Amino acid sequence: MKFFTDRTVENDFLLIKIKDYIRLREKGEKFSKWKEVYIDPGVYELKKRDEYSWRNLKQNYDQILDFLDSLPEKHYFSLDYPSDMNIEYQEYFLEKTWRMAKKYHSHSQYIVTVQSKFNNYWNFIECFDKYNNLDIKSGIMGLGNMCRFAFLNEYMKHVIPYAFKNCNHERIHIYGLCLRAIPYAYKLSKRFGIELTTDSTKWTRTVNPEFRKSLGENHRACCGKEERQLFFDQYLIEIRKRGVVLENGN
Repeated sequence: MKFFTDRTVENDFLLIKIKDYIRLREKGEKFSKWKEVYIDPGVYELKKRDEYSWRNLKQNYDQILDFLDSLPEKHYFSLDYPSDMNIEYQEYFLEKTWRMAKKYHSHSQYIVTVQSKFNNYWNFIECFDKYNNLDIKSGIMGLGNMCRFAFLNEYMKHVIPYAFKNCNHERIHIYGLCLRAIPYAYKLSKRFGIELTTDSTKWTRTVNPEFRKSLGENHRACCGKEERQLFFDQYLIEIRKRGVVLENGN
């Protein structure tokens, strides 16, 4: 399994916002230190408005297509609108994500991300089946609306098996999958022969009592800037303890 995260730590697999990707690329960054790069639109900008505020990339077909065409091998981009970020725009976001998937699914650098109504099992099934029938050239199907869950819940126990059992594509990427759900999804990926990748920054909080105790009684639960690598490395250790084989660091 490949675990993606931000560029504040040393890691083989990078998840980066598009505005940061464009800014760094303009400065000459080649991104050669990462084995794969997933480019995210930056969903938190949707909390206050109904559009992403990107620099140098407007949301029209030609410019997005030009951006996709400019990406090197193993750099992938998803343009999706999570329905839970701004409930006022839920239906609009779902429709627009589907519209983007239909436009760009045939591009080899595009991740088709399934968005559905938050925590709604039947709507997930309906949306997944629709997206699953697309001929996804990249082979990567993303699953959104999982990052808000801190624990493996009943919703996830329904939708994750359904996705792996029925997926027509080579890889499933689950955005923001929590630590306790990773081994659950990993076992399903091995059972059904679908590659699993995920990303998270949940590692910025201490992951077990022993690790917290080792940091000292007065240490806060969330890591400081100078401790990010320590916390991230510990998170990967915890993932491996749960029987997950990681490609990170190999």
